[in-house]
Amino acid sequence: MLRISLLTFLAGAAFAQSPSDLFNKPPANVDKALRARINEFYEDHIKQQCRKADGLVAAYTKDFFYIQNKPAYLSCEIQRLDYSEKFTRAKATMLCEQILLMPGFTDKPVKVPFPSTWKLERGKWYWYVDPEALRQSPFGRMTGGTGPRTGPLPAAISDNTDFVLKLVKADKEQVELKPGMSEKVIITNSAPGNMDLTIEGELPGVEAKLDHTQLKIGDQAVLTLKGGDVPQAGLLTIRVQQTGLVIPIQVVIPQ
Repeated sequence: MLRISLLTFLAGAAFAQSPSDLFNKPPANVDKALRARINEFYEDHIKQQCRKADGLVAAYTKDFFYIQNKPAYLSCEIQRLDYSEKFTRAKATMLCEQILLMPGFTDKPVKVPFPSTWKLERGKWYWYVDPEALRQSPFGRMTGGTGPRTGPLPAAISDNTDFVLKLVKADKEQVELKPGMSEKVIITNSAPGNMDLTIEGELPGVEAKLDHTQLKIGDQAVLTLKGGDVPQAGLLTIRVQQTGLVIPIQVVIPQ
């Protein structure tokens, strides 16, 4: 039942459309070129050839690319493309299959939606992160000037990404929720930059609310889960907007 609840939520998120989609249809050659670049980019990640993917990254985003979290994808597919700025910018919603390291999901991969942004430069599409998002990244606020760097760029991409996953974390991965009762989860931002949180998905009979969604450096947010008359078990996720990190919170209803 837990797995069904997650897959139902993911399907709804991936296929949601708006009326403006009818007016967002790109030229066929533009769409074909972008899809080819996106597929190449994520195929490099699936094969763990992130150095090769470097050629598909915008120049000013490369530093961020090297130190960002690189999940172990088993497969990826384009679920949705949203174009802007006369088809020179695009946001891709990817549906990527991976193993969630939490009880109930380690035996079977699940598909999780991930966003990525792309821009057209000199006739080619490149993965990029908005400059403002870079300045507010979990690796420190990046500004111009001749001041000292906060840390050196690693000579190689590290296989150990635990330090990234621990920058924003919850104090628990699972809560037991009884009808009419409430539980709290503390989410801590230990990154040297501001982080924005959003709750993704919902569970019937369970109210989920963050006391605030913008975390400053060293800040904490409180996620309150309140059970209704007939709360249902399942999975809620908290997404960190700047990094795309998903924090899963499993809700268990004791019998």
